[in-house]
Amino acid sequence: MSSDRMDINESSEIYNLLSNSRRLQVIRYLSLFEVGFTIGVRQLARTIGGIEGGISPQLVESKEYESVYNGLIQCHLPKLAKRGVIQYNTQSKEVTVTPKLKQYQTVDQCTRFIMSCNMRL
Repeated sequence: MSSDRMDINESSEIYNLLSNSRRLQVIRYLSLFEVGFTIGVRQLARTIGGIEGGISPQLVESKEYESVYNGLIQCHLPKLAKRGVIQYNTQSKEVTVTPKLKQYQTVDQCTRFIMSCNMRL
């Protein structure tokens, strides 16, 4: 019986992580790369800022960049790292793609497919 609870808790945690749009954008962006790929948080923040603003990362203004950067290092990257979705080196400010990220990407893709079909869970 306890394994069923673990499954429910795991599912709940997955959807909790995916429910935040910025974390979801990080997962979607990093899923474009192979396991082991490493990116600096500065570049990641520029890219996510560009995605959120619908503009090129080079056009992200400093105020928006700082907001994304601070949100990533203070909240989102530590949460993703705690669940093993990424490896986050707080000293070097680098993020590395892990195999678990691909699992979260699959859940995101399945959820988007179901929603696009207007199916009710």
